[in-house]
Amino acid sequence: MKRPSVILAISFLSVLILAVLIGPFVFTQGFEQNVDQILLAPSWAHWFGTDSLGRDLFARVLLGARVSLTVGVVCAILTFLIGFTYGSVAGWFEGVLDRMMMRFCDIIMAIPSFILVAVLCLSVQVILPIADPQWAALVGLCVGISFTHWINMARVTRGMVIETKRKPFVEAAIAVGGNRPHILLRHILPNIGSTLSVLVAMQIPTNILYESFMSFIGIGVHPPYTSWGILVSEGWKTLSSFPHLILFPSLVLFLTVWSFHILIDNREQS
Repeated sequence: MKRPSVILAISFLSVLILAVLIGPFVFTQGFEQNVDQILLAPSWAHWFGTDSLGRDLFARVLLGARVSLTVGVVCAILTFLIGFTYGSVAGWFEGVLDRMMMRFCDIIMAIPSFILVAVLCLSVQVILPIADPQWAALVGLCVGISFTHWINMARVTRGMVIETKRKPFVEAAIAVGGNRPHILLRHILPNIGSTLSVLVAMQIPTNILYESFMSFIGIGVHPPYTSWGILVSEGWKTLSSFPHLILFPSLVLFLTVWSFHILIDNREQS
């Protein structure tokens, strides 16, 4: 029987994902400015209240979830691809190449991660010829976060590849002439996949928090587009007068990250 916390986490994420998918089609009026409904308190008509431009906050939270969840999942996938490839090469060849690659990881880890994310994010937005500022910001966030958070994935992959490649079934595959990519994907990855899948899952809530933080400080998605970080930033400015503007986006962000961690912890224990 599942624990109540696990049931709650599954229920919340299921409802959130469903709401994100259908919300923008249901709450079409909530995204429009309405000067007659500025800064209304939560009610049956507006579950989370309205913002300083009269837009429904619940609808904006759902719209922001699209950006935050997309960045979280895409960055987790990119982190896995970069980390697995890098760690596999280092672990397979070992020796001088392995030491050089690991020292490069040490250098990256010595740089404060949020500074590196900010630099990469802004650089990508400037370099890439993307006309739409929203897409430029999203690509910049994904590149910045992914190229900063792959180190742990690479280290774990390296250690597990070194351990696994010495097992008899891998040595047998090498003896019959199997090429390295085939052996890595067919024999080694299935044996280390469960551990790496947990790391990928753990990366999703971390990426969501990073995206929210970068948008909060003004690096990433910019208004009139929205994400949870932007909503929290807007609510922070009116915290003393209209606390609902920061309370509800922060609560949804907290519950999302909490739900992911509950599910990951449950998988590790099962």
